[in-house]
Amino acid sequence: MDPILTVLRIGAIERPIGTYGLLLAFGLLVGAVLASRAAWQAKLDVGITIAAMGYTVAGGLAGSYVAFWVVEFLRTGSPMTAIEQPGLVFYGGPLGGGLALYLACRGLGLPFRTLIDVAVHAVPAGHAIGRLGCFFGGCCYGSYWEGPWAIRYTHPIAPASVPPIFRHPTPLYESALLMAFAWTLLLWRPKHVGTGHRAGVYLVGYASIRTVTELFRGDVVRGVYFGMISTSQLISLVLFLAGLAVLWRTRRA
Repeated sequence: MDPILTVLRIGAIERPIGTYGLLLAFGLLVGAVLASRAAWQAKLDVGITIAAMGYTVAGGLAGSYVAFWVVEFLRTGSPMTAIEQPGLVFYGGPLGGGLALYLACRGLGLPFRTLIDVAVHAVPAGHAIGRLGCFFGGCCYGSYWEGPWAIRYTHPIAPASVPPIFRHPTPLYESALLMAFAWTLLLWRPKHVGTGHRAGVYLVGYASIRTVTELFRGDVVRGVYFGMISTSQLISLVLFLAGLAVLWRTRRA
């Protein structure tokens, strides 16, 4: 569990390569490849889909940073923490990325609902890889626990190393659940494509996964309200209800 995968040396210049950043980039690449492959199988234009994926990734990263800024502002009352030590909050990703994908599909002439229905499994698949980056980086860490698979971070730059206690490996919990969710969405072939039904399934499914894994989190940056509900659990509730509304609407249609 090392936040630094390796150090790249070019002459007198040394550049550390972070494990989190590398796995995040790999997760985005895997998600884009899976989405493009799904578009090809659905006989959509692959070139245009790849272009739309570029906008989606950019929108997702922007949304994740904005969400981090909002969370830090609500937690500390000041935007300076988010500016001085920028980070990412996943829930901003689907919101920013989804909006960017919608606008890109409209501009490029892609059927948005069809693309979502055939390629939604790419989101949890890429996210599962990104959570492995959290595990190695020592962020999004778990609460104190001395069970049989408890972990302890000792690397000085890992946020979970302060204090160096045994913890739940919560990023691994979420990564495993996300990968199982991705396989379920991949193997489940809907009767009707283009309704957006599977987007509702994703919202309900991930909101449930996140609500459960948050119970084992121990990092303070996630924010806790009313003494027991985290920021992500509040957002999960909203998205869960939104997912149910999408499912109800598409079922009626």
